[in-house]
Amino acid sequence: MSSFAALALTLPLMQAAPTSRLLVDAPEAVPTPERSTVDAAPVAGAPASVASEPTHKGADEAAPGPEGPAAIEAEPEQLDRKATAKVEKFKYKPGRGFEFATKDGNYALTIRARLQVRYDLEHPNVPNEPIDHVLQIRRARVVFSGNVFGKHNRYYIQFGFSPRDMLGGLPDNSPSIRYNPVRDARMEFTYLRDATVWLGQMKVPFSRQRVISSGNQQFVDRSSVNEEFNLDRDLGLVLRSDDIGGLGRLKYALGVFMGDGRNLYELTNSGALYVGRLTVMPLGKFEDESEADLERLKKPGLSLAGAYAYHDDAPGERGVHGARPADGGTTDIHHATADLMFKWRGLSIESAFHYRKARRRNPGGAVDEMGMPVPVALARDGIGWFGQVGYLIPPVDVEFVTRYSFVRNIFGDKSSMIDRDELGGGVNYYIAEHNFKIAFDYFRVWDGLLGPTPREALAHGIDRFRVQIQLAF
Repeated sequence: MSSFAALALTLPLMQAAPTSRLLVDAPEAVPTPERSTVDAAPVAGAPASVASEPTHKGADEAAPGPEGPAAIEAEPEQLDRKATAKVEKFKYKPGRGFEFATKDGNYALTIRARLQVRYDLEHPNVPNEPIDHVLQIRRARVVFSGNVFGKHNRYYIQFGFSPRDMLGGLPDNSPSIRYNPVRDARMEFTYLRDATVWLGQMKVPFSRQRVISSGNQQFVDRSSVNEEFNLDRDLGLVLRSDDIGGLGRLKYALGVFMGDGRNLYELTNSGALYVGRLTVMPLGKFEDESEADLERLKKPGLSLAGAYAYHDDAPGERGVHGARPADGGTTDIHHATADLMFKWRGLSIESAFHYRKARRRNPGGAVDEMGMPVPVALARDGIGWFGQVGYLIPPVDVEFVTRYSFVRNIFGDKSSMIDRDELGGGVNYYIAEHNFKIAFDYFRVWDGLLGPTPREALAHGIDRFRVQIQLAF
């Protein structure tokens, strides 16, 4: 942790390529994102032109832009941090947002937004149970990203303003503070391609489907397995590369996080979340951080990845999120996952396996209203798997998708997890790729509480219909 911190503090002091003038003699190049997304990450060590979060011409997060009115000269061979710079570059591209930049590209700002409007209907197959439905703003996001004081000092800030965006964090005694619009707020120092540093609040680089932006999914939302096992967002330090050695075949991420979830604001115990992830693309680099093969790749693309995380003193029953144990204690947890993605000629396959096992439950000593000790809660241990397949019909931009996922308690009475399944399919119409699309899906969802046998539980499951329209601009 100390070496990471030292690197993070040292890199910002490094200078970008020397310039004698901020405007007059600067090169014409202006950073423009190669890829964009709705929740993603830049190519490690790439110039400021690379979008702050990766995705397939996606939806919600982008790259550079500038600030400041008039231009003045800077000292030779150094970047004048007190100089004001004139905006000389401006452009807009659907899905990538409004981009502003100085002529030399040392200051850049991109403003992007994404909106999802969704209708849900749930029909329980249990007598006398009502049908429920809701029309909601599922996501309303605004992103500011770019660079300052040189092309390698980048920033990424994302706000979420829908009611659902306020949920999902770890509750505390002041939920109005933890539940706020800040979703991502990080600095990125991209001086070294093979050792890019991210510092701040961000997604934990653990599971593929969680890292892929919610705007670049094939279904209306992620799988129930992701909901159970993902490690969400946290505050921490990450050392990463999206192209080790420039070979286009390897990626990695190593991170240390506070372990208390997003929007932490007060002192906490010394526990932490440690995570490492490695990705191999044996057939060469392709867009593996966006679902659906919208490019209809002529050459097959395969991405294989594995990740491990150890959570010391996890406060929630699922790590950084979920309810806190009733006894008020914490849990030391091992997390592991393996996943794959395959794309070729409109066909896309994605799958992931998850494993979670508590090493130790740390009792909290809570007492009930009668002053009696609350029994130590069982850990939420188990496994999960999902597989999904999609095919983009040529030559139209209509895709048919299907998915099955399950969560299993394989530890019996030593775990509080309940078995759960979902099976369904959907249709997507990509009007402007992920930037403007209409998605419909249907699932039958059932768990072990709906019947003593899997067949009975399936018969009494919930029918879930969802329709969503997304605009990213």
